[in-house]
Amino acid sequence: MHVRPAGADDAEAWSALHLRCLDETYRPLFGDAFADRQQAAAGRTAGYDRALLADPDVRTLLAVDDGGTALGLVSAGPAPAAWEGRAGVPAPLVPRQLFQLYVLRAAHGTGLGAELLETAIGSADAYLWIMAGNARAERFYVRHGFRALAESYPSGGPWAGQHMHRMLRTAAA
Repeated sequence: MHVRPAGADDAEAWSALHLRCLDETYRPLFGDAFADRQQAAAGRTAGYDRALLADPDVRTLLAVDDGGTALGLVSAGPAPAAWEGRAGVPAPLVPRQLFQLYVLRAAHGTGLGAELLETAIGSADAYLWIMAGNARAERFYVRHGFRALAESYPSGGPWAGQHMHRMLRTAAA
Protein backbone atom coordinates (compact mmCIF):
# COMPACT_ATOMS: atom_id res chain seq x y z
CA MET A 1 0.00 0.00 0.00
CA HIS A 2 1.11 3.53 -0.57
CA VAL A 3 -0.37 6.98 0.00
CA ARG A 4 -0.34 9.53 -2.79
CA PRO A 5 -1.89 12.93 -3.48
CA ALA A 6 -5.33 12.77 -5.06
CA GLY A 7 -6.59 15.14 -7.71
CA ALA A 8 -9.45 15.76 -10.10
CA ASP A 9 -8.55 12.65 -12.13
CA ASP A 10 -9.30 10.56 -9.03
CA ALA A 11 -12.84 11.89 -8.55
CA GLU A 12 -14.65 8.75 -9.70
CA ALA A 13 -12.48 6.33 -7.69
CA TRP A 14 -12.56 8.66 -4.68
CA SER A 15 -16.36 8.91 -4.65
CA ALA A 16 -16.83 5.17 -5.16
CA LEU A 17 -14.49 4.49 -2.24
CA HIS A 18 -16.14 7.18 -0.12
CA LEU A 19 -19.60 5.68 -0.67
CA ARG A 20 -18.37 2.15 0.02
CA CYS A 21 -16.70 3.29 3.25
CA LEU A 22 -19.83 5.17 4.31
CA ASP A 23 -21.82 1.99 3.80
CA GLU A 24 -19.33 -0.22 5.65
CA THR A 25 -19.07 2.24 8.52
CA TYR A 26 -22.62 3.41 9.09
CA ARG A 27 -24.89 0.53 8.03
CA PRO A 28 -23.86 -1.56 11.07
CA LEU A 29 -24.09 1.47 13.38
CA PHE A 30 -27.29 3.17 12.26
CA GLY A 31 -29.16 0.59 10.19
CA ASP A 32 -30.27 0.06 6.63
CA ALA A 33 -32.55 3.11 6.30
CA PHE A 34 -29.75 5.49 7.28
CA ALA A 35 -27.17 3.76 5.06
CA ASP A 36 -29.62 3.68 2.15
CA ARG A 37 -30.11 7.47 2.47
CA GLN A 38 -26.34 7.87 2.15
CA GLN A 39 -26.29 5.78 -1.00
CA ALA A 40 -29.31 7.65 -2.41
CA ALA A 41 -27.36 10.90 -1.95
CA ALA A 42 -24.48 9.60 -4.11
CA GLY A 43 -24.68 12.60 -6.45
CA ARG A 44 -24.40 14.99 -3.52
CA THR A 45 -21.45 13.03 -2.15
CA ALA A 46 -19.74 13.04 -5.55
CA GLY A 47 -20.21 16.81 -5.82
CA TYR A 48 -18.69 17.32 -2.38
CA ASP A 49 -15.80 15.04 -3.31
CA ARG A 50 -15.11 16.86 -6.59
CA ALA A 51 -15.05 20.20 -4.76
CA LEU A 52 -12.54 18.85 -2.20
CA LEU A 53 -10.31 17.40 -4.87
CA ALA A 54 -10.32 20.69 -6.81
CA ASP A 55 -9.63 22.95 -3.83
CA PRO A 56 -5.92 23.90 -3.73
CA ASP A 57 -6.17 24.64 0.00
CA VAL A 58 -7.39 21.12 0.83
CA ARG A 59 -4.93 18.27 1.19
CA THR A 60 -6.42 15.14 -0.38
CA LEU A 61 -4.64 11.81 -0.23
CA LEU A 62 -5.58 8.40 -1.55
CA ALA A 63 -4.19 5.09 -0.30
CA VAL A 64 -3.88 2.44 -2.99
CA ASP A 65 -2.55 -1.09 -3.14
CA ASP A 66 0.11 -2.25 -5.59
CA GLY A 67 -2.58 -2.91 -8.20
CA GLY A 68 -3.95 0.63 -7.91
CA THR A 69 -7.09 -0.31 -5.97
CA ALA A 70 -8.18 2.49 -3.62
CA LEU A 71 -8.24 1.40 0.02
CA GLY A 72 -8.49 4.65 1.97
CA LEU A 73 -8.83 8.40 1.67
CA VAL A 74 -8.26 11.50 3.74
CA SER A 75 -8.83 15.22 3.30
CA ALA A 76 -7.87 18.12 5.53
CA GLY A 77 -7.84 21.85 5.12
CA PRO A 78 -8.64 25.26 6.49
CA ALA A 79 -11.47 25.66 8.96
CA PRO A 80 -14.25 26.30 9.34
CA ALA A 81 -16.05 24.54 6.52
CA ALA A 82 -18.78 26.62 4.87
CA TRP A 83 -21.55 24.38 6.23
CA GLU A 84 -20.45 25.10 9.80
CA GLY A 85 -21.27 28.79 9.44
CA ARG A 86 -24.61 27.98 7.82
CA ALA A 87 -25.42 25.56 10.66
CA GLY A 88 -24.58 28.16 13.30
CA VAL A 89 -22.12 26.00 15.21
CA PRO A 90 -19.55 27.85 17.34
CA ALA A 91 -16.32 28.81 15.62
CA PRO A 92 -13.55 26.21 15.72
CA LEU A 93 -10.73 26.59 18.22
CA VAL A 94 -8.02 25.85 15.65
CA PRO A 95 -7.71 26.77 11.96
CA ARG A 96 -7.32 23.24 10.53
CA GLN A 97 -9.96 20.57 10.05
CA LEU A 98 -9.76 16.90 9.19
CA PHE A 99 -12.70 16.68 6.80
CA GLN A 100 -12.77 12.93 6.28
CA LEU A 101 -10.68 9.85 6.85
CA TYR A 102 -12.03 6.50 5.68
CA VAL A 103 -10.40 3.12 5.22
CA LEU A 104 -12.10 0.02 3.85
CA ARG A 105 -13.01 -2.48 6.55
CA ALA A 106 -10.62 -5.03 4.97
CA ALA A 107 -7.73 -2.62 5.73
CA HIS A 108 -8.74 -1.89 9.33
CA GLY A 109 -5.97 -2.70 11.79
CA THR A 110 -3.20 -2.42 9.18
CA GLY A 111 -1.99 1.03 10.26
CA LEU A 112 -3.31 2.61 7.07
CA GLY A 113 -5.64 4.98 8.94
CA ALA A 114 -2.75 6.19 11.10
CA GLU A 115 -0.57 6.67 8.02
CA LEU A 116 -3.28 8.69 6.28
CA LEU A 117 -3.81 10.84 9.37
CA GLU A 118 -0.09 11.46 9.80
CA THR A 119 0.44 12.28 6.14
CA ALA A 120 -2.56 14.63 6.03
CA ILE A 121 -2.02 16.67 9.20
CA GLY A 122 1.09 15.42 10.98
CA SER A 123 1.11 16.73 14.54
CA ALA A 124 -0.78 19.95 13.69
CA ASP A 125 -3.57 21.26 15.85
CA ALA A 126 -6.81 20.16 14.21
CA TYR A 127 -10.42 19.24 14.81
CA LEU A 128 -12.89 16.89 13.17
CA TRP A 129 -16.56 16.07 13.27
CA ILE A 130 -17.59 12.58 14.28
CA MET A 131 -20.98 10.92 14.33
CA ALA A 132 -22.23 10.07 17.80
CA GLY A 133 -22.12 6.32 18.27
CA ASN A 134 -19.03 5.71 16.13
CA ALA A 135 -17.01 4.33 19.05
CA ARG A 136 -14.39 2.62 16.88
CA ALA A 137 -13.47 5.87 15.14
CA GLU A 138 -13.55 7.80 18.41
CA ARG A 139 -11.07 5.35 19.98
CA PHE A 140 -8.81 5.74 16.93
CA TYR A 141 -8.78 9.52 17.23
CA VAL A 142 -8.21 9.42 21.01
CA ARG A 143 -5.15 7.23 20.38
CA HIS A 144 -3.91 10.00 18.08
CA GLY A 145 -4.31 12.81 20.61
CA PHE A 146 -7.84 14.03 19.95
CA ARG A 147 -10.38 14.57 22.70
CA ALA A 148 -14.14 14.76 22.40
CA LEU A 149 -15.69 18.15 23.05
CA ALA A 150 -18.78 18.32 25.23
CA GLU A 151 -21.18 19.35 22.49
CA SER A 152 -23.77 17.72 20.29
CA TYR A 153 -25.38 18.96 17.11
CA PRO A 154 -28.11 17.41 14.97
CA SER A 155 -26.99 16.41 11.50
CA GLY A 156 -28.82 17.51 8.38
CA GLY A 157 -29.36 16.26 4.85
CA PRO A 158 -28.79 12.53 4.39
CA TRP A 159 -27.28 12.52 7.90
CA ALA A 160 -30.58 13.68 9.47
CA GLY A 161 -31.63 11.80 12.57
CA GLN A 162 -28.08 11.48 13.89
CA HIS A 163 -26.00 13.71 16.10
CA MET A 164 -22.38 14.68 15.75
CA HIS A 165 -19.74 16.31 17.90
CA ARG A 166 -16.27 17.68 17.42
CA MET A 167 -13.00 16.20 18.52
CA LEU A 168 -10.02 18.47 19.01
CA ARG A 169 -6.27 18.00 19.15
CA THR A 170 -3.98 20.79 20.26
CA ALA A 171 -0.36 20.88 21.32
CA ALA A 172 -1.51 22.29 24.65
CA ALA A 173 -3.89 19.38 25.29
